Amino acid sequence: MIGDAREPYIVITSLAVAFLLLVSLVIFLTTALIEREQLRMQSEAERAFNSVFLALQDSTNKAQKTMAEENVSGIGVYSSMGRRVLSLGNVPMTIPLDRFSSSMELINKSNPNTGVATYNRATKMIEYIRFSRLTILLDTGQLTLTESGLLPTPIDFPDVLYLIFDGEEYHQRLVIIGAIGISSSLVLIGLFLLVLNIYRSNRRYRETIAKQESLVNLGQAARTLTHEIKNPLSAITIQLALLKKTLPSEYDTDLIVIDQELNRLTQLTNKVSDFLRNPLGNPVQVDLNELLLSLIKCFDKPIAFSSEKHYTITFDEDRARSVFENLLKNAVESAGEGDPQVEVKITSGKRNLLHVFIMDRGEGIPPTELRKIFDPFFTTKIHGSGIGLSISRQFVKARGGNLRLYRREGGGTVAEVTLSRSIHPVKKGAKETP
Repeated sequence: MIGDAREPYIVITSLAVAFLLLVSLVIFLTTALIEREQLRMQSEAERAFNSVFLALQDSTNKAQKTMAEENVSGIGVYSSMGRRVLSLGNVPMTIPLDRFSSSMELINKSNPNTGVATYNRATKMIEYIRFSRLTILLDTGQLTLTESGLLPTPIDFPDVLYLIFDGEEYHQRLVIIGAIGISSSLVLIGLFLLVLNIYRSNRRYRETIAKQESLVNLGQAARTLTHEIKNPLSAITIQLALLKKTLPSEYDTDLIVIDQELNRLTQLTNKVSDFLRNPLGNPVQVDLNELLLSLIKCFDKPIAFSSEKHYTITFDEDRARSVFENLLKNAVESAGEGDPQVEVKITSGKRNLLHVFIMDRGEGIPPTELRKIFDPFFTTKIHGSGIGLSISRQFVKARGGNLRLYRREGGGTVAEVTLSRSIHPVKKGAKETP
C-alpha cells in the first residue's frame, strides 16, 4: 500500500471532493438563509404597508399609531416622476424610481397588487414601493398635497406608494448569516488542511517505518552474507597466491583479472562491515582543506578547489577520507569519458557550520531517482555496489551533519556536506571525550 504511487492522488482527490461538497453545502445554506430573510423582509413590508394604509383610511392619528407599532418611519405618495405629492412621517422629497423599475416590472407581471421591498445600505432602512390606483381620503392637516393648503375631498389618480421603516434587525440578521457562512468555510478549509497534513505526516511515518524495517532486515542479511563470504575469499586469496607461484607467465593476465575482482569483493565486504559497525569511529581534528587537496591529487582529471580559509573538523580520519573520496569519485565519473568540470568549494555558514560543495557538469541524477539515491545497494552504475553513498551519509550524520545531493543549475549534480566547524580541536590521534 505504501508503495502504491496512486494512493496520494486518490486520497487527496477524495479529500478535495469532500471539501468542495461541504463548502458548496455551506454556500447553498447561506444563500437559502439570505433568500429567506429577503422573503421575510418582503412579507414584513407588505404587512406594514397594509396595516398603515388601512389605518390611514380611518384617520391620521390611527395611522401614526400603527406606524409606531410597525416601526414605520414614513409613508408617502409620489408622482410617476418620483416627486412627493403627499406624505406622513419622514420620507424623502423624491425617490429614484429607476432603482425599483426592473423589480417592479417583474412583480407587476406576476402580481400587480404586490410591491417590492429593498434594503438601503446607506440609510440602513427598508424601502417598500408599489404602483397602483387608489382613492386617498384627506381628512386632516397631517397629510399635505400642495403648499397652498389641504385637500378635504377624495382624489383618484395614478400614484407611486412608498413606505420606509427601520432595517437594522434585517441587516443584523444578514451580517450574522454571512459571518456564520464565512466562519464555516474557514473552519472547513482549516479542517481540510489539517487532515491533509495528518495524512502526509502519517504517510511519511509509514515510509520511515518501512524503510527502517527493511534496513534492519537488510543489515541482518548483510551481516550474515559478509561473514559467509569472507571465509571463501580468504581461501581464494591463498589459492591465488599459490597459483601465481606455480603457473607459467602466460597466465599472468588471467591471474591479474582474478586478483582485481578478488580485491573488489574484499573492498565490498569491508564497506558493508563499515556500514553495519558504529559509524562514529575515532573522531580527531582533521584539516579539511589538506584532506580535500590530498584527495584531489589522486584523480587524473582536473578538479578546481576554493576555500575562504583553512577549516578543521572533528571526524574519524579514515571515515572522512572515505566520505569525500567517494563523493569526488562519483563527480569525476559523472560525465563518462567527457570532462565533468568538477569543482570543490568550502564556505562557512550560520551556527558555526561548514558547507562543502562538490559540483560537476555530468549527466546528473534523474528526478525519479533522487529519493532513492541513498538507499543501500541502489546504484545507477553498471559496476557500482550502491553502498558508498549510504555509508557516507551514515558517517556524516553520526557527526551531527548532513549529506544531500541535488541537481545543479545548468546541468550536473551538487553534493553538499554540512558539518560543524571544529572550535575546540581534538588532538590528532586522541579519542574525543563523550
